[in-house]
Amino acid sequence: MEIGDLMKAGNNTEGSSLVEIIVAMIVLALLVTGLNACVVSLINSNQASKELSAATSAGNQLLEELRRTSYADIVTDSDVARDKYIRSWTVTESSTQKKIVLNVHWPLQSPRHSIELSTIIARL
Repeated sequence: MEIGDLMKAGNNTEGSSLVEIIVAMIVLALLVTGLNACVVSLINSNQASKELSAATSAGNQLLEELRRTSYADIVTDSDVARDKYIRSWTVTESSTQKKIVLNVHWPLQSPRHSIELSTIIARL
């Protein structure tokens, strides 16, 4: 082969070969698959964040209710909120205050997640 033939072979402007197109499609498929995994992970993370936020809200709502309750009526108990969250709280009392430790568990049927909130209510 002469030098002129090599230069002509490098300047092929007639289009892509079938092999090049298949390789490009495989690379594109791998990229899309990777992006799909990222999107699924983001959706799951977003759902978990929403559940945590709702559980925290249910817990804070109970703590606000307990703050409005008369001091003598604040006792250890548990309940179910929004048909989804199990809220159980423990009250420990000293001479001038009550410490409330609240645990929120979800989902209702088989709790796998939980958060703990606490507050102190002083005797007035």
